[in-house]
Amino acid sequence: MDLAIIALSARPLVASAARAGLAALTFDLFADLDTCAHAARCVKVHKKHGFAFDGDDLIQALASLAPAGLPVVLGGGLEDEPDLMMRIAERNPILGNAPQTVRIIKDPQALAALCGHLAIPFPEVALGAPEGLSGPLIEKKIGGAGGGHIRRRAEGDLSPPWPEHYLQREVRGSPVSLLLLANGTESVVVGASRQWRAGDPDHPFRYGGAVGPIALPEPQGAAMREAAQRIAKACGLVGLISIDFMIGPDGWFLVEVNPRLGATLDIFDVDPLPPLLGLHLAACGGRIPPGLPQPSEAHAAGVIYADRDIIVPPGSWPEEVADRPAAGAAIARGAPVCTVRTQGPTLEIAEARLAARSRDVRAQLGLGEVAPAP
Repeated sequence: MDLAIIALSARPLVASAARAGLAALTFDLFADLDTCAHAARCVKVHKKHGFAFDGDDLIQALASLAPAGLPVVLGGGLEDEPDLMMRIAERNPILGNAPQTVRIIKDPQALAALCGHLAIPFPEVALGAPEGLSGPLIEKKIGGAGGGHIRRRAEGDLSPPWPEHYLQREVRGSPVSLLLLANGTESVVVGASRQWRAGDPDHPFRYGGAVGPIALPEPQGAAMREAAQRIAKACGLVGLISIDFMIGPDGWFLVEVNPRLGATLDIFDVDPLPPLLGLHLAACGGRIPPGLPQPSEAHAAGVIYADRDIIVPPGSWPEEVADRPAAGAAIARGAPVCTVRTQGPTLEIAEARLAARSRDVRAQLGLGEVAPAP
């Protein structure tokens, strides 16, 4: 066993590990067919409060199955629990950003202050009643991931946010994300992607998918790349990180820093790029390449969510589907079912193929049709 991987959904990380020739022990909430196929051993951890780890169950499973000292790589789902990250690190070293670093970078007031110091546009935030905040507001969970935790604040609502939540001025525009590889002092841009939402009435800002690589509009693109790299250097970030922006009529704004590997591995962990998890491990040791090649084609990936409670029917899955649940699995309304991945010579063709394949998969699962998200 070379390492352990912990994430709400470990499949993109363990697929990259397998591509790098690494044997991984994985802990996530799904243990789907693809994760188990790529992992040396695959463990399903109990859920808590919907889609969060049961910390005690995770620590017990890690202590039972992972030798002390086996390094751990963390994916999405732990940024809101730095104390759980510290419990993991007490026994198994984390190859990535330390819990203390994650706690600071996910503190909205600390990030706002840092952006202000570096003259990086960042929407105003508040931990209490929204005095002094103008315009439409959204409420977000501190350290939340996936967008399902974000709600739009009703106009005129002056109440404070829920505990462990904060308010942020909503910025209209197109969401884009930069994937960086950093070694604590330097960083190189892996690529940029455009993202979209797969919202429903309960989760209007839920992550829907991404397509890339995209070319950022200039001159904003140069300023955004510089801002991302300045943030990474100021915080001493290491490994693969993603930095989210909004580009709209009022310019561009940095809105989130994700100091870990994320969903855009589906876009960028492809030839001719080397396995990104291998690059992540090297960067944590201080080594990054001077530059990286770009994929020769556009890649798109979209998440399919259940619009009702379903039982996964028997049958074969299309080649483009990842995160495949086993036949007979019960999936609750609002939960992710699988991911569809496509590619093409242009962004438009990759997106059109994604929309078509997603319709086919939804029909196979007996789910209702939705408008194409991109």
